[in-house]
Amino acid sequence: MFMMKEIQRIIVVVLASCSVACAADRDDRARLLGPFREKLHRVVFTKHFDMGGSHYAYTDAVSDEDKLNPGGVVKEFNFKPGSSLCMLSLDEGLNVWETTLIHDANGVIRDPDVSYDGKRILFAWKKSARDDDYHLYEMDVTTRSVRQLTFGKGVADYEGIYLPDGNIMFSSTRCFQNVDCWHVSACNMFLMDGDGKFMRRIGFDQVHSNYPQVHPGSGAVTYTRWEYNDRGQIYPQPLFQMHPNGAHQQEFYGNTSYFPTSILHARGIPGTQKVLAILSGHHTPQKGKLAIIDPSLGREETAGVTLVAPEEKPKGSIRIDKYGQKGDQWQYPYPLDEDNYLVTFRPNGAKYFGIYFMNRKGERVLLAQDPVVSCNQPVPLAPRPKPPQVGYPIDWRKTTGTFTVKDVYAGPGLKGVARGTVKKLRVVALDFMATDIGRKHGPSAISDLAAWDVKVVLGETPVHEDGSAAFEVPARTPVYFQAIDGNGHVVQTMRSWSTLMPGETFSCVGCHAYDSSAASAKANTLALQKGVAKLQPFYDVSGRGFSFPKTIQPILDAKCVKCHSGVDAPAPDLRATPVWDEKARKLWNKSYNSLVSTDRAKRPANDTSQVTGTIDEHSRYVNWIGRWSVPTPIPPYSHGSSRSPLVKMLAKGHHGVKMTQEELDKIACWIDLAVPHSGTWTEGMMADDEAVYLRVRKLRDAWQREEATNINKMLGRGN
Repeated sequence: MFMMKEIQRIIVVVLASCSVACAADRDDRARLLGPFREKLHRVVFTKHFDMGGSHYAYTDAVSDEDKLNPGGVVKEFNFKPGSSLCMLSLDEGLNVWETTLIHDANGVIRDPDVSYDGKRILFAWKKSARDDDYHLYEMDVTTRSVRQLTFGKGVADYEGIYLPDGNIMFSSTRCFQNVDCWHVSACNMFLMDGDGKFMRRIGFDQVHSNYPQVHPGSGAVTYTRWEYNDRGQIYPQPLFQMHPNGAHQQEFYGNTSYFPTSILHARGIPGTQKVLAILSGHHTPQKGKLAIIDPSLGREETAGVTLVAPEEKPKGSIRIDKYGQKGDQWQYPYPLDEDNYLVTFRPNGAKYFGIYFMNRKGERVLLAQDPVVSCNQPVPLAPRPKPPQVGYPIDWRKTTGTFTVKDVYAGPGLKGVARGTVKKLRVVALDFMATDIGRKHGPSAISDLAAWDVKVVLGETPVHEDGSAAFEVPARTPVYFQAIDGNGHVVQTMRSWSTLMPGETFSCVGCHAYDSSAASAKANTLALQKGVAKLQPFYDVSGRGFSFPKTIQPILDAKCVKCHSGVDAPAPDLRATPVWDEKARKLWNKSYNSLVSTDRAKRPANDTSQVTGTIDEHSRYVNWIGRWSVPTPIPPYSHGSSRSPLVKMLAKGHHGVKMTQEELDKIACWIDLAVPHSGTWTEGMMADDEAVYLRVRKLRDAWQREEATNINKMLGRGN
């Protein structure tokens, strides 16, 4: 521990430049602030540069990331030194005093949280750009002594929050993952106890999961999850929720809609099930418009959204990448109730953000500002009641969890599909990228602009006559499902993923219809009458990444290459000849290129652009779910093997060639997985690139060994 010297000064609140909505006279200040004098007696906040870079989530600034990769691409690194942890005090006369608790000219302090008893402040601190990383610290409010809770060079821990059970949840790059579409690390959710022990991962998400907050009304933890499994990457930054132990991870708002583009800095509103949040864009910093989200009014598009300060209902179809970046700007709201808030606010034309009291109408009082840096992230430094102790029992001694589906036909995902069509569910795990190898046109790839991530078919499970299914999956593993018909073709695919904690049971009502109550699992379905099933293997493919060279090429070699051998032979060329793709820095099989090659003249040159209105991608031979497919729900049979000319041709028999059922099933599966080429991230890489990738993959493996030790120690403690 060490002690920090306080610096205190009175804030002269200058309101001359405020609009008519600003509470400039003392009577207005008394009217607005008076009812909250006790709660606002002390407020902790930070001063630092405005977070975010080319994308809202790029704030990790990991110290030892290579500035230059083999491909010559600069990693994005967003860090500007000069920061303080501060406290403002509101006296009986409504004067505001500022106390500097910590000032660091070389580092950045961020993400303050206050314990439920009001006696401790949790925050993240990075003391230099390249010699330190964000780690979690805790200050004793009475003594001002500070202790460090997390450690480690080359990993960033931030956005920590106190949980009602005494644990701490936070965002961290200890997952050792890279964003699929850019040159930057990703972070996921982690848990540890109040002293920093028993650290373990609870979020297993593709890219960034950010800003966890315990909802004071429900006790659930809300957080922003950026996801794009088999769909475009711009719009899905929805708000998710989970129990404080990581169980029941599911949508809160906006997982299958264009709007809001991104939901940031959400906090639950006391006494309600609503949240106050920032509506922002994709390629934007962390700022935008202030809104209340009420999921009881609907969970998609504008249905449950009301803009506030001033109040306005968004209208029409809103499809904007850089949403909410003009005019007045907000960050980090803290709702005092449904109509009154602490906010980080920057009036239109101002250079820096300040701390304001603001109500639903937009009336405001300036509480803190600085002429050279933004003031932000206000949190009342006071005791507060603990929320309901929600939770679902999990068992860290187990390695599996259970999904139950009441009726796959019940949800909108299979609308119009006749009962009996779906024969089984295919369960696919996702293996996310460890690091970027630095290709000039984007990070590493496992397909030719098709599947984003390595697909591992874990197996299949039957769908019973009543549409039900119940099956076991590996815990702490991101999985998604595909509904398969009697021909082995996809009827519908889940363009998201779900993760279970050890021993957890999660129940779905149907396709795109969730029910997170424990009682759901007790429904008297045929699947549960017969017992929870173990997944049935999908031939010899189960348990490893789906590889075109290892799974499809042998079929082509045996049945097709004799005729389709290139040169003067009929197209397509189906030989295994390796072909170098300079953009991907990968070797693709010639046959793969021949089957998936399309006329991409109409595609935007920039990989990060989404072709709106597109569901499928297709070549002359195959049809698959588009990498830039729409975020909104898609119809059954809208893409895939059922619409692929190659599959129809082979099923009929092509020039006397007879495919076995296994061969047809494997080809259909490859197409329905969005035509992956590589079954591992290194398959097809050159030796130098593989070495770069494996260096970081080994760091992930080392962390997993450390985590296993942490979990064993936790179990030995009897928790």
